[in-house]
Amino acid sequence: MAYTWDVFLMAAIFGFLYGFLLQKADFCFVASIRDWISVKDTRILHGVLVLIATALLGWGLMLTLGIKSVSDIWTVPLGGANLLGGILFGIGMTIAGGCGSGTLYRCGMGYVQFWVVLFFAIVGNLLFALLYDPWARDTLKPLTIAESGYTLFSWPLPYYVLPAAIVILMLAIVIYRFGISGLLSGIKSALTDWEGSPLKQSHWDIRLVAFLIGVVATIQFALMSNVSITGPETRIGAVALAQLLGDDFVFNNTYLNALFADFPRIGLGPEETLVIFLVIGSFAASLLSGSFKLRIPRASRMPFAIGGGLLMGISSRIAPGCNIANVITGIGGLSLSSVFVLIGMIIGIVIVVAFVFKMPLMLFQRSDTFQD
Repeated sequence: MAYTWDVFLMAAIFGFLYGFLLQKADFCFVASIRDWISVKDTRILHGVLVLIATALLGWGLMLTLGIKSVSDIWTVPLGGANLLGGILFGIGMTIAGGCGSGTLYRCGMGYVQFWVVLFFAIVGNLLFALLYDPWARDTLKPLTIAESGYTLFSWPLPYYVLPAAIVILMLAIVIYRFGISGLLSGIKSALTDWEGSPLKQSHWDIRLVAFLIGVVATIQFALMSNVSITGPETRIGAVALAQLLGDDFVFNNTYLNALFADFPRIGLGPEETLVIFLVIGSFAASLLSGSFKLRIPRASRMPFAIGGGLLMGISSRIAPGCNIANVITGIGGLSLSSVFVLIGMIIGIVIVVAFVFKMPLMLFQRSDTFQD
């Protein structure tokens, strides 16, 4: 299918907004779990929970209004590969120092380390594609329970029931822990945390940013597509391979060929445009706040960037998807495979934090320490 210019424009706008918002809140999934485990800091975790709640309500609303149908929900084969891929991705992103989205917005901020992570994540995507037919395919197939995946939206219930029930339960837990006054205070704080010009302010409240990202993702779901990161990155890598080795090399690869099934030719589509403009949006946000800086990493960090990136790339094809696709698109669409992937990611983060590195400062300090 041929894409029109307005679809590319929408993709660019969505990508810019994601990058701008992610940078403004230093929003990274791996940090949300890592910080909670290591130093009991739940700031970013609260943002992730707000994002999940917003996505659930957003997807439920789109289905209820008939703007989208259950067939539009992102579902992938359900089974052990989801958990395995999630665990490996959790390990990889913790070693690398950033998740799928965190890597991209830090690229826009001038972190050379994360350009290395991104490059080797794409290399990992392509390695999986080269090994897919037949080795990876035959290895993962026995782990599959449901080939077409499964969403709880397929239950014979009004579409808003499950999202509303889950969000009400989340609110009840918040009220139980902090009281109604605490909930209202948190909402007020999220909406009023401003000092001067918002565009120049270096940090926005992460709960507000999470809500805005969820709203943007819902609009993207309604107008264009589900949110994804690592799939488009794989196609970007495939386009680069086609430039080097010819289009036939890509067409003759079972996995890569399938990625371009809806494309008129091998090339960059709207989702790849979104990924590129996510980096541009982060760059613009960091320039406005004066936080952009070219940061050259220590040589000692490079093995972690390379190894973590490779593992992220390979595991994102096993799972499939990264944190963004599974937290927003997957959980928003009540996809069971994404529940398994997220459980796996949390397990992977815990393994690295608690048992592998035992929290060396170089790896587990906040992202704003990656400045040398």
